[in-house]
Amino acid sequence: MRQNKKMKCKKIRKKLVAYLDGELSEKQKLLIKRHLLECAECRKEVDLLSRTSCLLKNQPRIKSSLDFDVNLWRKINSLEKREITPHPLKRVAYIILPAAVAAALIIGVFMGNLVEKLTPSQNVNTPNLEEEYLSSIGLDSFEDFPPGSLPQAYFSLTNQTG
Repeated sequence: MRQNKKMKCKKIRKKLVAYLDGELSEKQKLLIKRHLLECAECRKEVDLLSRTSCLLKNQPRIKSSLDFDVNLWRKINSLEKREITPHPLKRVAYIILPAAVAAALIIGVFMGNLVEKLTPSQNVNTPNLEEEYLSSIGLDSFEDFPPGSLPQAYFSLTNQTG
């Protein structure tokens, strides 16, 4: 229940500024109003936002110079026209870095081959795949058939004829 309330509060808080500015539909306003009646945390948030908005509205307006707009647009246009060229060292880095990585990989492969040739190989006994598979599923641990059983008689007969 607490998690559900947190999710609802999170959604409500995203819309509080629009609520205070009167930008929501009547249905959304009503839903937020109901929530605010039940939720002290969101009420506190609305109060804080409301006071902040009042403080900002009461601030004196700053007058810009008459040619501010003209100068601003001139500056923006000059920045757009200016050709952006990367620093020469950055261009070199784009070439050198991949080449260095490729060289390191090639050297690593050659060194690996050289080390393999120089070190004496150890003969590692690896079981064949069938034995490995049978041991992994537990079929290598079966005991012989009990004496006198039908499978024991069958295998005895087949081994004598083969």
